[in-house]
Amino acid sequence: MKNILRFTALLAAFTLAFSACDKNNNNDPGGSEINNEPRERLIVYTVEQTEIRKTLETEGEWDVLLDMLCDQAMSGHEVTFYNMNPTTYLTKKDTKGTKAAKTFSTTNRDEMKAWMKKMEEEGRTVVVTYDNGTWSGMAYSCAPSANTSNSIIGTWHFNCLSVNHLNSDGSLQGSDLYVPEDGGGSMYYTFYDNGNMTLTINGVGGTTATDNSSWTLTDDGKLDCELLPNSGNWDVNWITHNTMIISRRGLDDEGGDNLYQLQFDRE
Repeated sequence: MKNILRFTALLAAFTLAFSACDKNNNNDPGGSEINNEPRERLIVYTVEQTEIRKTLETEGEWDVLLDMLCDQAMSGHEVTFYNMNPTTYLTKKDTKGTKAAKTFSTTNRDEMKAWMKKMEEEGRTVVVTYDNGTWSGMAYSCAPSANTSNSIIGTWHFNCLSVNHLNSDGSLQGSDLYVPEDGGGSMYYTFYDNGNMTLTINGVGGTTATDNSSWTLTDDGKLDCELLPNSGNWDVNWITHNTMIISRRGLDDEGGDNLYQLQFDRE
């Protein structure tokens, strides 16, 4: 609670009030539809070092994208994807279970696609490769610390915070999206390799404030920093040279269960 209040006070002091906004779902997903059942996803994926985002509106479009990712893997590329829209998988019964990474291998393309779908439904980041007729997959809720520690160093623009309100069974009750720029300001987090961190808040009217703290990454990849909302123990779901997405479960002031997700863009 102390850290939430500290974070909120910083925003209020410099008139950087968050404002709710609607999700943008107007991107053209491309591809031909196979199944018109509506289900919106915002998929970020990489083929080697190239990062792409696609908004998908139906299950058919999801099938088309999965086929394309499988094709890229067969061509010798490592592909990785993550659903940035947690409201997609939170409408299902809670699958929080174990946080340990899951692995899978098969020589059957359809079996691989089915596994990829299941891992997406659990809100995991999925890595797929193909070699000598065998598909191999690894899916995680929190990126291994070895993959994250160097990648996190630098300055990140705080893009948005989504707050997903959950029912007692883990299903989605409702959600809110907060964007600093909607209040007329901006926020930046700078992570240094010595474990220090600086938060910079640019408010309306040219006001600027900074606060300093430290950050750590646990052995299982969780990010801890008191200047993040709700403080530490954030799962690093996705991190590249462009984007970082972190999430965590927590209780609100009324004791309700929420899933918080923060999205950052590298400066």
